[in-house]
Amino acid sequence: MKRIFSVLFAVLIICLCVTSAGAINYGCPIDPVCDAVYVEELNSGIPVFEYYSDEIVYPASTTKIMTFIIVSESISDLDNTRIEITYDALAEMDPESSVMGLESHIGESFSVRDLLYGLMLPSGNDAALVLADYVGNGVDGFVELMNRKAAQLGCVNTHFTSPHGLHDSQHYTTVKDMAVITKYALQKPEFMQICNTKTYTPEGFSEPIETTNYLIDETQKGGYYYYPYAKGIKTGYTDQAGRCLVSTAEKDGYTYLCIAFGADYSFEEDINYAMLDTAKIYEWAFDNISYQTVYESSETLQSIPVAYVWGNKMLNLVPETPVKALLPVGYDTSLVTTKVECEDTALAPVTQGEVMGTLTVYYDDTVIGTTNVVASESIDRHFTNFILQKVVTAFRLYPVVFIIAFVVLLIIILLIAGRIRRKKALAARRRRSR
Repeated sequence: MKRIFSVLFAVLIICLCVTSAGAINYGCPIDPVCDAVYVEELNSGIPVFEYYSDEIVYPASTTKIMTFIIVSESISDLDNTRIEITYDALAEMDPESSVMGLESHIGESFSVRDLLYGLMLPSGNDAALVLADYVGNGVDGFVELMNRKAAQLGCVNTHFTSPHGLHDSQHYTTVKDMAVITKYALQKPEFMQICNTKTYTPEGFSEPIETTNYLIDETQKGGYYYYPYAKGIKTGYTDQAGRCLVSTAEKDGYTYLCIAFGADYSFEEDINYAMLDTAKIYEWAFDNISYQTVYESSETLQSIPVAYVWGNKMLNLVPETPVKALLPVGYDTSLVTTKVECEDTALAPVTQGEVMGTLTVYYDDTVIGTTNVVASESIDRHFTNFILQKVVTAFRLYPVVFIIAFVVLLIIILLIAGRIRRKKALAARRRRSR
C-alpha cells in the first residue's frame, strides 16, 4: 500500500524540480518495485543505474549504517570497551521493534563489538539505543553527531532523529545520500566483517542472533532470496518506509553497491521486493556491463600544428595509456564522445610521450574516464625558424616599436655607410695628391 506522505512528497518534488528515473542509465530493462534505487560499480565509482535517486525517502533501519560509523569512530577498542545495559538506556524502546534481546540482560555488560553485531544482524534497536546513550552521553547528543557526519560527507538531503530509524517525518534521506554514507562505512575495517555475518553469539547469549539479510543466508526462507555473490549490508522496514536494503555484490572483479528503498510490503503476501529488485539488478549488471577498451594508446585523438619547425608539421596526440571504461556489452559507439584539452599549437622541441593535455571520455554525456594525452613522436626545433618566428611574433605584437627600431637602424646604417664613403673618398684624394 502506497504511503500517503510519500506520494504527496513525490508530487511536490516533481513539481519543484522534475526528477527523471534513470538519470544515469546503462540500459537497465528492469522496472523496480522499489520507490528509489541507486547502483554504483565501486571500483570505478561509476553509477550504472539511478531510479529517483534524489527523491526523499525514509531509511528505516538502514539508518544503523550511520550509527555504526559514529560508534566505530568514537571507540577505538571494540573488544575491551564494555557497556552496561541499564533500564534508562532502553526506556525509549518500542516493544514491538526489532531487538537483539538486551532487555533480559539488564545489569550485564557487553563489548562494543557484541553490540555492533546486535545492531547490524538482527537490527537491534535496543543495541542502537545503548550504543547511542554511551557514545553521545544521551541519544540526542548521538543524533547530533550523526547529522554532523552526514553534513561532512556532503549529504544535503539527509536528516536523522534517532540511531535506529523508527519512523519520524523528519528522519529522511535519499538513496544517493545513503550510497555516500555506505561507501564511507565500507572504509571501516570492521564494517563488512560484521555486516556480512550470518549468525553470531554474543557473550552471555544462549542462542545466536541471525542476520535479517536473506540475500547472504541460504538457510533463510528456504533460500528464496539467496544471491551467492551478495555481501552484507543492512535491511530496513517500517510501514512508511517499506522494505529497504543496502547491499553489495562481487563477481569476476566487479563490485556493485545497490541501495533499494521503498518496496511495498504486505504481511499477507510476505514478499520482500527490495531483495528481489536488488538480485535482479545485480544479475543484469554482471551480465551486461564490463570494462572495455575505448581507445588504445596508439590511437590518434587529435592533431595540432607544431611551431619552430620548417614546413607545416602536425603532431599527433595519443592517450598516455589505453582508455578503459565501464560500458554496456555491445555498447553503441556513437554514444562515446571525447574532449581533448590542450594548447592549439605545440612548441618544438617536443619529446615523445610528453604530456600535452588531458582527455575526458563520455558515454551518453556521462564522464566515464580521464587520462593525459601525449606526443606520439619527438620533434626537434629548427633554430633559424625559431628566431624568424620570434621576430615575426614580436613584430605583430609591437609593430610601432619595430618601425621605430627599423628607422633608427636604417639611419645608423646610412650614417655608417656615409662615413665609410667619406673615408674612401678622402683616401682616394690623398693617393691622387702624391
